[in-house]
Amino acid sequence: MRVSLLFLFAAAVCADGPHGPVRFQEHVIEPNIPGGYSVMVTDINHDGKPDVVGLTQRLTELAWYENPSWERHVLIRDMQGLVNMAAEDIDGDGIPEIALENGFSMVAAKSPGFVWLLHHDGDPRGLWKATRIDELTTSHHIGWADVDGDGKKELINAPLIGARALAPKYEDHVSLVYYRQEDWKRRLIDDQLTGVLHRLRVVHWDGTKREQILTAGFDGIVLHSASGRGENLQWKNERLAKGHEEEPPRKGTSDVRLGHWQKRRFLAAVEPWHGNEVVVYTEGPAHQWQRHVIFSELAEGHEVVVADFNGDGLDDIAAGDRGKGRSVHVFYAQDARGENWRHEVIDNGGMAGSGCVSADLNGDRRPDIVCIGASTGNLKWYENLGQ
Repeated sequence: MRVSLLFLFAAAVCADGPHGPVRFQEHVIEPNIPGGYSVMVTDINHDGKPDVVGLTQRLTELAWYENPSWERHVLIRDMQGLVNMAAEDIDGDGIPEIALENGFSMVAAKSPGFVWLLHHDGDPRGLWKATRIDELTTSHHIGWADVDGDGKKELINAPLIGARALAPKYEDHVSLVYYRQEDWKRRLIDDQLTGVLHRLRVVHWDGTKREQILTAGFDGIVLHSASGRGENLQWKNERLAKGHEEEPPRKGTSDVRLGHWQKRRFLAAVEPWHGNEVVVYTEGPAHQWQRHVIFSELAEGHEVVVADFNGDGLDDIAAGDRGKGRSVHVFYAQDARGENWRHEVIDNGGMAGSGCVSADLNGDRRPDIVCIGASTGNLKWYENLGQ
């Protein structure tokens, strides 16, 4: 394992009280993954330890890194334009299947948008089998969600733009779709989204067995909820917030996550698309979501993470900046209303965080941060050492 120098990013922790920052120790998983784009944490080899999968559009192979040695294993080779992935054990053997998208380009005419299902071939350390599910122009973000509450996950696919969309405004409708496991047939969730559809996030929104979907794009933040069963699903698509209001492409929301302060929920976002703002939405009367910009100095924000890093019962926020300055920012909630935040910077200049997730990599019950770098071309995890 390659480990960098120890960085202690919080000073005078004892004086900060329960809402103060934590210390992070930086670990390098992969120093050379050019143009890193997205990262995923999942237990690939069924040994009880979460592994890390790093993806870049500049390489034609997808690899995972085995915890804790971070030995690299190739999952699949010879795939151009890799863009996103999601893992779920749908056959119950303890090893996840991986949904993967490739053939991606920002130009719709050059982006066939292949959707694959990867399955291990006996040994998860060897090459995996790939089965094509669909071909949908600019397929870009993907996730697993039990939308009808039957215990089986559906696969959700969010293309980036419509087939006729052109830069910089990308004026076209873009469809959010899903697939059921029994036939992998494409089914429609929403065909009224416009412009860029950048992210989907699976959430438990209403406390039932069903999972819902939040999308982030030019339309802001939209909640997609299903009722009914099987082939009789009915979808309700409700815009919760418009996001950043400006002319496209500086419009809407780049990413969104659901967080909680004790029993109160909130939304954390990066806005606009590839934008400079970290935004918190609090729920007001009549379920109206009120927008609060807590930081506006990102060079190019891409994704946002929510986790209770300091163990005070209030979810905090982390955001990667893949633009000039290259940092990972952490915002600590100081109250249960979202009115006060403490801002800390970790790895200033060493991580152009295109993709970031939170997971407990070492089993100490503290949420760590994992990021993959675009211009920095690296993959790191930041160990949460507590206060």
